[in-house]
Amino acid sequence: MDQARIPGLSLAYIKNGKITQLYTLGVRSADTRIPVDSTTVFSAASLSKCVFAYGVMQLVDAGKLDLDKPLYNYYDYTDLKRDERYKQITARQVLSHTSGLPNWRQGNQLNFQYNPGERFRYSGEGFVLLGKVVEKITGQAIEDFMQQTVFTPLGMTHSSYIWQTAFESDCAVPHSDIMQTNTSWHPTEPNTAASLQTTAADYAKFEMALLNKRGLKAATFRQMFTPQPKSQMMQDNKNLYWGLGLGYEVSDYGPAFWQWGDNGTFKAFLIGYPGKKEGLVYFANSYNGLAIANNLVHLFFNSNQPALEWLAKDYESLPFLELLNRLMTQPFAEAMQPFLQAGTDYQDTTLLPEQRMNDLGYRLLGRKRNDAAAKVFTINLNAYPQSANAYKGLATAQLRSGQKEAAAASFRKYYALDPKAEKPAAGDSMVVTTFRLEHYSNATSVAIGGSFNGWNDMDYPMQWNNGAWTIQLPLKPGKYEYKFCIDGVWIPDPANKKMEPEYQNSILEVVK
Repeated sequence: MDQARIPGLSLAYIKNGKITQLYTLGVRSADTRIPVDSTTVFSAASLSKCVFAYGVMQLVDAGKLDLDKPLYNYYDYTDLKRDERYKQITARQVLSHTSGLPNWRQGNQLNFQYNPGERFRYSGEGFVLLGKVVEKITGQAIEDFMQQTVFTPLGMTHSSYIWQTAFESDCAVPHSDIMQTNTSWHPTEPNTAASLQTTAADYAKFEMALLNKRGLKAATFRQMFTPQPKSQMMQDNKNLYWGLGLGYEVSDYGPAFWQWGDNGTFKAFLIGYPGKKEGLVYFANSYNGLAIANNLVHLFFNSNQPALEWLAKDYESLPFLELLNRLMTQPFAEAMQPFLQAGTDYQDTTLLPEQRMNDLGYRLLGRKRNDAAAKVFTINLNAYPQSANAYKGLATAQLRSGQKEAAAASFRKYYALDPKAEKPAAGDSMVVTTFRLEHYSNATSVAIGGSFNGWNDMDYPMQWNNGAWTIQLPLKPGKYEYKFCIDGVWIPDPANKKMEPEYQNSILEVVK
């Protein structure tokens, strides 16, 4: 936790079907320093899906929901009616992430990414659809259904899909990657894919129900723990699939169910071995929370974890986070020294391979550490002289430092190494557009994301200049939606009154 700069953690370990160890470590908030305790509520993020799936399977057992009957027979979902493929979506496909829907829609319109049942595609949108189906079948709001069907029977007294005032006296506060507190999301509407608020002790009661096979028929549990059709997560990995509402992995410790959670500044991880009645769940109040997943799971199971190997591609490593924080607090040479090969200007590539080092440089750019970022990219180019992304980052750092000729040379190398890179278009076909965000002078990282870049908050970090965060982007004429990302929290543009109502995205029309 110290290495990863994680303020607080809540973890439950289950053995022989019972909670045998419960850890509450660190603090709820780096500002107040109040300790985490056994009733501290965390955001469960995508671990919300597993609990909801358990409730859904009770409807299956009761004969009220057929896993393979198209969902439009239960509920007419207007968000998809324009596409006839929506009539193919089943509950089985939603629970196994093979519905063809995206994780989350971009903009107002929900579109298929694949045909239903064609392949694995992780989707929160599918769970939102299934939540509406459950409400239609039961005549209950999701929160009421889950309280009655799951939380009350299992004794989960500190769990809810909507924010409860009782949580306010003992809740974890989210933190950025450098332990800066962020604004908490207090969901007023339930989201079956992401809004569960809970504790490790509560969630472990649900996991015990899975491991002890309580509350559902034996055949139903077998289906939940069995890889579903077309759910293989990667073509070249036969150890990772999806069951019904739960991930499925094959490790040398045995078959396991699993799920990770990522609500930005809250992270979580679940794993369970039904054959051994053994499992673990933890919650962290930090953007960095999944960086320690591999370490924690190995403490208890000491085995390979295909799920964590898959997750490692998208989440920072401990060396990455340790070096980032060293570079934020120490002189560059001193901070970098333990991560260099002895007597060289090459990083230890076992700790910091090409992608990690480039990620570090871009993270420093986001923190306005342009000189340090340039040095990081330069060191990476010593080890990986053909890294187009390193040249792109170096060029950006040089340009921000006023080194225009050096930046131009680095950009030329970037384009030469990456022929697919989109080069700046001819002058009159693009419009240089200035974005400006006043206030937030204490923010450590501000970026802009929108329909012009796939809502990637890492692409366009903004700079503090003359009393505001600013950036200039060349955009083609057209209509765009966008938001600002401030230390991991998204907000619309306060200076732009044109707004898309449902998602509160700011609207910009670029004209020649």
